[in-house]
Amino acid sequence: MSDFNKKIIEKIKEENIEPYPKWYFLFKNFLIWLAVGLSLLLGSVASGVAIFQIQHTDWDLYQYLNRGLLEFVILMLPYFWLAFLIVVTGAAYYYFRHTERGYRFSALLVIVASILVSVAGGSVLYHSGLSERLEALFEEKIPFYRGVNDHKRMIWMSPEKGLLAGEITKILPNHRIRLTDLDGKTWEIDVANARWRGRWTYAEGQKIKIIGKMQAEGKFIAEEIRPWQRRGKHGGMNRFRSKGKNRRF
Repeated sequence: MSDFNKKIIEKIKEENIEPYPKWYFLFKNFLIWLAVGLSLLLGSVASGVAIFQIQHTDWDLYQYLNRGLLEFVILMLPYFWLAFLIVVTGAAYYYFRHTERGYRFSALLVIVASILVSVAGGSVLYHSGLSERLEALFEEKIPFYRGVNDHKRMIWMSPEKGLLAGEITKILPNHRIRLTDLDGKTWEIDVANARWRGRWTYAEGQKIKIIGKMQAEGKFIAEEIRPWQRRGKHGGMNRFRSKGKNRRF
């Protein structure tokens, strides 16, 4: 036995050092893998909601805003969820490297694999309709999250450019509706020649998006009307609440 080994043994005896029991390492390894799994799960949520937002963005609006398509794409990307995905991917990488054999894999391989797993999980959430419901839940329960989608609100609040959004407060005679926009202003909308996008029946209390022309202060002529949230795969956010009678002109 070498002198070094003897010194180690003597030190252990002198300081009465005891090895950790086997269950300690098993439990520690379990917690690390749990952290990896949780990171990938959160990455799947981020990917799923990002996919939902991208799929439900009105990409044709760039032509109304005097913006190029590339500029509009940059404006509308779901940066919050992309940033969140980067954070949880970093966490997944960190914890995986601390697993028993994690050091054997290259950083690039682990990061790419984590992103692919998150995107695959996000696709499952999107196609199952869960990402749609999560988006609705976040907007309803988390106050700061509502500000994440302010860019969407700002784009639709451009009546001088032919874009308007709000809630139907009253269905009026002669093919008109009364609308309270997202800033609380009241408008009278002429919908006589409007095209209704998608299969849906509107009612008082529903939120809608309108493409058309501003006729005068507080008056707007609708050329196309869309539900605020387009129809998803499983209902979810497009199950419009109805405070009044349904009607279709």
